[in-house]
Amino acid sequence: MPQVECPELDKWIGEIKPYKATLIYATDFMGNPSSMFGHTLLRLDPKDQKQLNLVSYAVNYAATVAGSDGWSFAWKGLTGQYPGEYSLMPYYRKVKEYGDLESRDLWEYELNLSPEETRFLVQHIWEMQHVSFPYYFVSDNCAYRLLGLIDLVRPELNLKQQFKVAAIPMQTIKAIDQQGIVSETVYRPALETQLLAQARQHGQRLAQTAHQVAFAEQKQRVDILAPYSTEDRAKILEMAYDDLYLQFVARKVDVAFAQPNLRELLTLRSEIDLDKQRQAPERPRIDPTQSHDARNFSLKAGTVQGDEFIELGHRQAYHDLIDPQGGYRVGTQLLFWDGSIQYRQDELKLEHFDFLTVNSYNPITAFKTPLTWGFNFGWQQEALTSSGKFSEQDQHGVVSLKTQMGYSYADAKRENLCYAQMQTYLQGGKSLDKGWRMGMGPTVGCQNIWTDRINSMVQAELPYWEDSHQWQVRLNSQVQYALNAQNALRLGWEYQVQDHQDWNKLSFGYVRFF
Repeated sequence: MPQVECPELDKWIGEIKPYKATLIYATDFMGNPSSMFGHTLLRLDPKDQKQLNLVSYAVNYAATVAGSDGWSFAWKGLTGQYPGEYSLMPYYRKVKEYGDLESRDLWEYELNLSPEETRFLVQHIWEMQHVSFPYYFVSDNCAYRLLGLIDLVRPELNLKQQFKVAAIPMQTIKAIDQQGIVSETVYRPALETQLLAQARQHGQRLAQTAHQVAFAEQKQRVDILAPYSTEDRAKILEMAYDDLYLQFVARKVDVAFAQPNLRELLTLRSEIDLDKQRQAPERPRIDPTQSHDARNFSLKAGTVQGDEFIELGHRQAYHDLIDPQGGYRVGTQLLFWDGSIQYRQDELKLEHFDFLTVNSYNPITAFKTPLTWGFNFGWQQEALTSSGKFSEQDQHGVVSLKTQMGYSYADAKRENLCYAQMQTYLQGGKSLDKGWRMGMGPTVGCQNIWTDRINSMVQAELPYWEDSHQWQVRLNSQVQYALNAQNALRLGWEYQVQDHQDWNKLSFGYVRFF
């Protein structure tokens, strides 16, 4: 075979200098439907550049979206209407995007690919530069395509075959880790994670002062700092700088305000002859490769209104508030195709089917007051008569859409998170008087992590139903004991009362994640 030369390819590879590859996992981001399950990309590192890997190149596979498609964005992404393309860019740009702008922690998994394998992988990326594929958020996505790159150089792994239906990024990095090709794991906390770690280290009082200082006028700044010791001023100024910078990259403050004030905060800090006061955040005890799997199967038994029942459940993805929390972002709930069937009184029926549930419980901190929000769309059994009145005996199915908006609060370690929201209800079904009904009312709840194995959740809802002009009380509580990351036991209690009638359900169950 004649020797073929391609100067353009040689120059391109010469700029990248591929020697080893590192798989990057960015944690979930509720602000973008395509990133709710997290995101993966590949970093290409030159030889002997471990301390300078921010300037390495990163390979990203993502949907190409022109402009803003609004609500149609999610639908088009689910149905493959966007082209997916490979791109190459400096890694620091992705760190800035994910770690600074979107406050997503990054996990870096160095792969034990040889320099020859890494170079071959890069040559294939060159071939794919101008090729596009239909991008599907759930299946043919970033994670699936990166598995294909690894299969290219290690075909015996056959990683893509494990994800024919859905390729959730966290599940794909687990599959790679289980093959023994991860040689080192590095945790890169987001800037907001670092700022919150400072607040835990220095205390809430100094954190609140830092937020004041960040947005104060120059003269006010001096007055605010005056009562504090030299060491505390250093801590306050460091937190204030990070706070203002975060607001700046999130476009919450304009350049005219941010730039001079960031410079002034640095100047004030440089006048204090002390080493930096911030400490690196603790690495989470459980990284994403050790967390529970996305799918689960559940078996529970108990009593409903004095009748015994058995219930079988299945969830296709991903994580809820009562699941073992290790490896996941606390306060995130994302359920896809979650349902159960129940056998009671010699009758088998569908108890519920949630097509999609999304909740983001982003707690109030000393630095910001974000909204907590969520929605649920599905089908469920309601304690109703055939004429739509609350019942102690009968149940009928309804299509349900619920939305929530409010605020949440958590302790410094985020082991105890509580929320208060206003919730709206829209239901439709033959058993309802008009074929539909609406409701609205407050919802409060708490998620508590007591130990590594024990956690609980309690929620109270108070909807006012427009059709009956009555208030209803709904209570739901669960306690979980995790046998390990993939197996758990749960005790649950649900209670409803309306118009001096009540509905009671007590259950004990087993959950297997897979």
